[in-house]
Amino acid sequence: MRRVLSTSERLASHWATSSRPGIRNPEYLERSPIGYLRRLSYVAPCPQIILSTIPPSPRRCVYKREARKLRTSQRWSSELAVPRPASFEEESRIALPEWNSSAEEEAYKQSFFQAVENGQPNQVMDAMVDPRSVGLVGSLTQTAFVEILHLLAPSHFIEPYRDLHHTLHGWGVLMQGLQPIEAVFDEFTKDLLTIMKYRVAAGYPPQLAEYTHLLDCARAMGNEPLADELWQEMKANNIAPDTMCYNHYMGAKVWDHCYVGKESYNLRILPYSYKKRRMENPNPGWRGFGTAANSVRRMVLELFSEMSESGLSGDEQTFINILLASARVGDMTATKNILITVWNVDVDALIGTEDEASLPPVTPYDTWSGLYPTERLLFAVAHAFGTGNDFPAAMRTVDFIASSYNIPITGKVWAELFERAYTLSKEHNRRQAHDGRQGKVPREIIHKMFGTMTAEPHNVSPTLQMYRFTTQTHIRDGNLEICKEDMRKAYDILSETRARRRQARDTVMRCLQPVLRSMKAPLKGEKIPPNGRAKYQRDNCLEPDKTLFRCPLLTEAIHHYDLLRLEVFQQIYLMQRIAFAVIKRKTWIDTPDNVWEQQERPKLQEEWKDFLPEINAYESTRSYREHESGTFEFLGRTNSHSRYMSRHGRIHARRLSDQTELFHPVEEKVLDDKVFWELLLHDYPKLDPSASPLNRIYSFQLENTRELKEKLNKLATWVEYPEEHELSEKNNPAGGFYGRIHALGFGADPRRSIYWRNGSSWG
Repeated sequence: MRRVLSTSERLASHWATSSRPGIRNPEYLERSPIGYLRRLSYVAPCPQIILSTIPPSPRRCVYKREARKLRTSQRWSSELAVPRPASFEEESRIALPEWNSSAEEEAYKQSFFQAVENGQPNQVMDAMVDPRSVGLVGSLTQTAFVEILHLLAPSHFIEPYRDLHHTLHGWGVLMQGLQPIEAVFDEFTKDLLTIMKYRVAAGYPPQLAEYTHLLDCARAMGNEPLADELWQEMKANNIAPDTMCYNHYMGAKVWDHCYVGKESYNLRILPYSYKKRRMENPNPGWRGFGTAANSVRRMVLELFSEMSESGLSGDEQTFINILLASARVGDMTATKNILITVWNVDVDALIGTEDEASLPPVTPYDTWSGLYPTERLLFAVAHAFGTGNDFPAAMRTVDFIASSYNIPITGKVWAELFERAYTLSKEHNRRQAHDGRQGKVPREIIHKMFGTMTAEPHNVSPTLQMYRFTTQTHIRDGNLEICKEDMRKAYDILSETRARRRQARDTVMRCLQPVLRSMKAPLKGEKIPPNGRAKYQRDNCLEPDKTLFRCPLLTEAIHHYDLLRLEVFQQIYLMQRIAFAVIKRKTWIDTPDNVWEQQERPKLQEEWKDFLPEINAYESTRSYREHESGTFEFLGRTNSHSRYMSRHGRIHARRLSDQTELFHPVEEKVLDDKVFWELLLHDYPKLDPSASPLNRIYSFQLENTRELKEKLNKLATWVEYPEEHELSEKNNPAGGFYGRIHALGFGADPRRSIYWRNGSSWG
């Protein structure tokens, strides 16, 4: 028997857990934090703490005229950005589809199974979430449904976008009109849960395979609340989890909130971060995995003990999760104990000696063993010791494990090591100037490490983010010449990526040709001059054959192009940051001040014109001539907050300085892809940009409308509330944030999400 589905169930049912992590599950706050902590003999116990003796942290008083300052980077991971459960009464109800004829139903049924048979993940997702597919999803056999569900993998829908957004700031993404990574997570979660509700409505509750896949998706997004909800459902339905389920659940806890908002910048373990994460209701920027009474390590060890009592054996991923959970709370002793117990890797002995031959051999495992190390262990070691402020241990341990087990150190592992080394080499200000001294490494290690990983035998292809780290280091060293060389090498990477994007766009156009040919109007014997054929076709354009959009090659080509388009955007964004940081530098060690201000800086402004705002102000602090220090202002039409700094429909190109012609580009400044697709719509006006899969091309970037500008301007303002107001911080712990959004008119209910307001996207 099938029941009628309600759209509110997307957010209100047991399945509907938002993809934006919010308040920690109350059950974990009430559970004993000690748990099974001391059942593992190889994990060094923490000093015993009597929790009842810990006084509650006093809440900060809010005065009448005080304004809470919430910066942009603090907003994206706040509780507000989590979709709240909707009530059944507010939402309309959706019944099973009604067909005008049996032929229409049969035609849709054939298209549904054709999409499933093609196996293209985006097409399968669109077919499965379609409300007309309720009965078809419910009619699938268990084996077929699980196979289809595995096509909807986070490796296709989540991880590529997550990795590309890693180097993008949330405010920059919003300002440019792109879809934030939080919205990508939300959309994927909503679609998955919609499919599961279709299945449950047909009388097929999820089994172990479905729960395993959903937990894997929660892990990939760093979404502990979703994983908690799934885990509770499993327990309620008496489904015994296997090792893979436990691994995914542990991973969701370890990586909770690590991919979104300011939390992605606050992974380093310091006394200040430990204190902020121990709070029961942490502030934006510190949500996610907890410490002290809310220790993520205790939770993971509880799960491991439960797993062992069930007779399940841990594999490499299990111990990686325990290792990372220990590092999250700063217990590096336990982290080292795991390595020496499972793989016989003694980190302390490794650091204390130069002769690795004198160390005991690692634990031998067959290559097919679940405990044989892989790239995942190397990455976990680099991340754990890097965020734990022990870079020498990270570097030596990764190298030792890789050589002992004959594992190649991949570019992903090198990128993690390089990022952690750069973070530990930076010079910080204010409070971070004291905390940042812990584990500090010299800047020279950045140059040595870059040379090592790009040379034999590793031959790692450097990324533009790596060049950003090297140029920032050169800026701090005051070395202008090497900085300019690295900037040009970074631009070469952008140029290569843009060439691959052009090839991907050509592939999309080849796959789109059958659709475009179906739209061309017949000439009907009319004689039309060559220069008038385009206008004739535009005026007499036919409706496209919609069945041609179902081609899996077209959908796959657009997916590949979409990722390359985002990668080009990411690299342009990084080049802009690099160029702006170099131009703003006041002095250099290898360049005299007068040469820098009168020759080198103007040349760089010419060379990197497309990556710099036209409005700039540069301050001179040293006077190479008497009474000539001050501020130099350059006026223009665009500033650093403009969406388009100087390209105006053309690609960003480096210019050649010292030429007879000013601003001569190194490559032809052809039309940008956004203009290319707009021209396609102009030539084929009946081409629907909202039709799948074309909607992915035309929804890449929102139009820079007045409404979007007003919204961004509102987000850049502050709001203060009197102490007696119902939305003040005194009456509402998060009132400084919720009340601010409420006052700015983003929703009558301050608990509503600005990303999924009334079920619609933030844009």
